[in-house]
Amino acid sequence: MSGTAPLPPETVLVLDRDDWLSVHASFAHATSDLEAMDVADGEYTAYAPDGRVLALTVPDDWENTATITLIRTEESDAPGLERRVARYWRRHQPGRPPLGAQETARSMLAHESRSAEGWLSRLLKRR
Repeated sequence: MSGTAPLPPETVLVLDRDDWLSVHASFAHATSDLEAMDVADGEYTAYAPDGRVLALTVPDDWENTATITLIRTEESDAPGLERRVARYWRRHQPGRPPLGAQETARSMLAHESRSAEGWLSRLLKRR
């Protein structure tokens, strides 16, 4: 996943209040990675790579279910996403040249894929 390869259709960029960024290849990965308590507290904002805002919700009785729902909305905030991704680079990756939202998502997913492949190949070598 490099260059301008298309991103998975359900790619999710999640930013917290401090503009820490996580990128997930699917809605299922995103919702399983997040904490229901933090979603209930409004800690996260989720976006599609094109800037569409994604709604993160938990049910009123989330303490008992901890089910997180992620859905597409009609709202778009591409400029806001780009500003927050730029802040992520300034705050959490100082000295590195910043990338736009889509390039950042591609880079982070590619890194995750390489890490997973490395782990799997090390495991298979042991056999």
